[in-house]
Amino acid sequence: MWSDPDPDKMGFVISPRGAGFVFGQDVASMFLHLNGLAHLVRAHQLCMTGYQVLFDDSLSTVWSAPNYCYRFGNTASILEISEGFGRFFNVYGPAPESERQRPGEAVSRTRELPSLRPTGKATGRDDPYFT
Repeated sequence: MWSDPDPDKMGFVISPRGAGFVFGQDVASMFLHLNGLAHLVRAHQLCMTGYQVLFDDSLSTVWSAPNYCYRFGNTASILEISEGFGRFFNVYGPAPESERQRPGEAVSRTRELPSLRPTGKATGRDDPYFT
C-alpha cells in the first residue's frame, strides 16, 4: 500500500508528504472486512522504532532500513509471523561503523556466495533457496 495510515484521520486524505494519500482506521477496517483478513502488514514508511502497530492491532508497518540514509538514527525490524499468526518484530540497529561498507567503497573482504543453480528438488521448504 503506497498510502500511509493515520490514526487521526477518517477516510482518505491527501498526504502531507505531497504524494499519495493517508487513510484512517475506517478504511483499514473496511479493507480487512471485504478481503476476509484479520491483519494488514505493510512497509515503505519510516518508523523510528523499526515498526508501528495501529488501529487496534489490525495494521502493522515494518521498516527494515536502520539509520535510514545514514542520518535518521532509527532502528529497523524484520517481522516473524508464526503458524498461529502470532507476530514478533526482530528489532535491530545499524552495523557498527567499523563494519560498514558505504556505496562506492571497495570491498575489503570477500566471501563465497552459494551457487544459484537449480537444485533439481521440488520447490518448497526442503529447497535450500526457499525463503
